[in-house]
Amino acid sequence: LGNPRLNADGIQDNMAINYLGPYVFTNTLLPLLETTASDGKDVRIVNVGSAGYKDVKFLEYGSKDAWNHKFRWSLLPTLDRYKYSKLAVHLWTNHLAKRLTEKNSPITLLIVQPGAILSDGAIRSLQTLPFPRFWIFLMGLMMHPQTLGAHTSVFAACQPKDSLHIFHGAYIWPPNVSTKQGPKALDENKQTELFEFTENLLEELGI
Repeated sequence: LGNPRLNADGIQDNMAINYLGPYVFTNTLLPLLETTASDGKDVRIVNVGSAGYKDVKFLEYGSKDAWNHKFRWSLLPTLDRYKYSKLAVHLWTNHLAKRLTEKNSPITLLIVQPGAILSDGAIRSLQTLPFPRFWIFLMGLMMHPQTLGAHTSVFAACQPKDSLHIFHGAYIWPPNVSTKQGPKALDENKQTELFEFTENLLEELGI
């Protein structure tokens, strides 16, 4: 439980999949998105966050060791690693939203909370625990099926832009309403720390 799985670049899976992959993908597409939006088209970036970001106690993002923090004294280290990676998504989204605003970009950036979803990723995490069938059964009683997981994402992507809840930097919460993010997601120092280390890491990896 205390040892996270690392990918080939030595980065724990949750950070690689939930944060770093979308970060690289978005940055790669950003010039194309900017060009498309410059013609007046409605261009949006929708990131998937999690309400669990508010529970994160370990708030360091400035090194690979921090990214690979083991949460060894946690009751559910796997869940805490997931929440940690989702706080990274919130920090990155808010940092990117400010950068887009500063350059007067017409792109609309939103982040959504899908709700408590028993997704494939959640099941994979539960399978790392002792007695995985018990945990999957228990979580299945408390979490929503995957069919409901895309509702906020589809709303953020498709709802007309004149909607009260669709605006740059919005955080969309079930049942498809905008709400404020907490102070951990809005911490500008942590946003900068994460951004600077991410850029240095990608340069080191040749990406």
